Amino acid sequence: MPVKVPKSLCTMMETIPVPKLTVSFAVEIEVEYNSFGGKTADEISESLQDELHDLLFELDQVTGVYTSCTAINSND
Repeated sequence: MPVKVPKSLCTMMETIPVPKLTVSFAVEIEVEYNSFGGKTADEISESLQDELHDLLFELDQVTGVYTSCTAINSND
């Protein structure tokens, strides 16, 4: 049987919204790449993206991260 909770208790449990910002950056990362090293350029990109997410989440105020790889260029 469901328990009826008084409305006054429900309003006390509501959270106060915290203001948030969305900040966008364009970042280019140059890395040394050996095509014979066992990883493809796409795998290197995914690895860098994962590392970037990990580093950003180390900051206390970061609550979410979205990144997308827009280009991979060989600079021979």
